[in-house]
Amino acid sequence: MSFCLKKRLLIEKPRIYSSGEVLWVHCASVGEFNTFKPILKELKSSHRIALTYFSPRAKEFLESQSGFYDLLFPLPLDLPFLIRKFESLLKPKALIVVERELWFSLIKFTRTKKILVNAYAKGSLMEKLLIPEFRLIVAREEEDRRLFIEEGAKRVEVCGNLKFVQDSGFKPVSLNVPEGYKVFVAGSVREGEEEFILRAFLKVRGKIPLKLIVAPRHIKRARNIKALAESMGLKVSLRSSGDESWDVLVVDTLGELRAIYSLADVTFVGGTMVPVGGHNLLEPAYLGKPVIFGKHTHKVRELESLLTSKGYGFKVGDEGELTTTFERLLREGFSPTEDLRGLSIKVKECYMKAILSELD
Repeated sequence: MSFCLKKRLLIEKPRIYSSGEVLWVHCASVGEFNTFKPILKELKSSHRIALTYFSPRAKEFLESQSGFYDLLFPLPLDLPFLIRKFESLLKPKALIVVERELWFSLIKFTRTKKILVNAYAKGSLMEKLLIPEFRLIVAREEEDRRLFIEEGAKRVEVCGNLKFVQDSGFKPVSLNVPEGYKVFVAGSVREGEEEFILRAFLKVRGKIPLKLIVAPRHIKRARNIKALAESMGLKVSLRSSGDESWDVLVVDTLGELRAIYSLADVTFVGGTMVPVGGHNLLEPAYLGKPVIFGKHTHKVRELESLLTSKGYGFKVGDEGELTTTFERLLREGFSPTEDLRGLSIKVKECYMKAILSELD
């Protein structure tokens, strides 16, 4: 019997060693955890956090985030007696469920107050059965609120999408960029996108003094990108080498992308020119940078909508549009209509106020 299954069957029991009131927070996987992370950071300062998750693939990543919880445990099998036993071991003050983890026994058979956050309505049968069980729902949009009320919700607050909340902290980096040069940063780049980026860079650098920084989604591909750029006649360095003489810098280190975005004049976010579905469009925009992305954005539709509506996002259909948009932004700049940091703070404060009012 696997160790994880022993936990899900509560053969291996949870233990919290620190003192204080327990909040049970449940998320499906890494994405939901990262979405709730800014709120979790605040709650952790005054509560013990028992974090449960569903996806086995999330285990390794969540173990690396130990500063955000006191206990990490896979969600027990969704059977009434196991859920109730788990609850009796934790004795939580409340259960906070992130997004759509609407497990029947988890919601129906726990006795503690329940809060659903970053919630959006789909009108499913399971949703209609379980929504009345929540003491508080913090929803993304007014339309979600309307539907939840129709389904019997007790209290619904609308605060916006928690994905709009970004952690403002990062360790600055220093790069040797000659005076008068612009910087183009392509982040979370996937295989097949580097060629578009490099060719666009070659075309534009003939007109504008320019440096390119490429951060692949998976750093194991850094040397492949270096070789590709060198085959195009470009001087290339790896970030880990410390070499300051480069046309193209390929990032082969972890945890620096946000700091590198802060140095950009224009950014591109990958997973969008190939059919991956997109990565975090908000990260560079939050730092006040214009963001170019391709047409494959089905995983980040809400972020795309936010960025385009606020003047930060620029969608391109092919390599030609990428090149012309990139050059235009370098020459003319852009005119955003709202400070996304201010929006982030407003959304976070709304969530915290709603959650704490229910915990008091």
